[in-house]
Amino acid sequence: MIALASAKLIVIAALAGLSGLAMTAAIHRQVSAPETVEVNLSGGRQLSVMRYEVNWQDWSRCVDDAGCTFRPARFKSTRQQAYPITGISYFDVEEYVAWINRSGGTAWRLPTAAEWMELASELPRQEKPPLFTDPRLAWAADYGRMQPVPKTLQVRGSFGTFNTGVSDLAGNVWEWTASCAPSGSGVTDSARCPAHLVEGLHEAVISVFVRDPALGGCAAGTPPANIGFRLVADR
Repeated sequence: MIALASAKLIVIAALAGLSGLAMTAAIHRQVSAPETVEVNLSGGRQLSVMRYEVNWQDWSRCVDDAGCTFRPARFKSTRQQAYPITGISYFDVEEYVAWINRSGGTAWRLPTAAEWMELASELPRQEKPPLFTDPRLAWAADYGRMQPVPKTLQVRGSFGTFNTGVSDLAGNVWEWTASCAPSGSGVTDSARCPAHLVEGLHEAVISVFVRDPALGGCAAGTPPANIGFRLVADR
């Protein structure tokens, strides 16, 4: 149905003599604006933050609009539900970001690890002595000390809302960030980065190709229960 509606919009726009840019905007009017909150960060910066993680409904719109190519195994049975989308790689996220940004108006992106940590400053942290004290190994400090987290997904809002207005930061879905994981190679450019920091109840390092860390794809640290994402935009 969405694809048919897009085709109709193309015809209408063409008949009306609209430019290619206007046609693109018309096609993507069907993209529902995400619910956002405005968050003040240190240094006077402000971000628009998606209140909830991107969910299966959001992902299905991207797939139907040919913006996202990956269809998770549970796509048919879960696509109409407000559960966070999980089991997606960093490259899958990049497709979604490109798609939602074609609708115009907001330049969405993944938060950096530092931004995510500031958004989640109320999140309780492990108080036991870390395994490593070298700051270069901070991402691995919790390895082997974290209790297993149930993987069963919950509908959005199930894990509470912080004072910032952002929900589910304390949930069982870890979130991709734009931050390249520290490595001996010194690579920090996202375009060449082999693994990114993933934030949640603890920090982990995940290869950009990985969709399910439970299958052994966690580059370092305790594997997350699930991997999803939310986006932010600069104000």
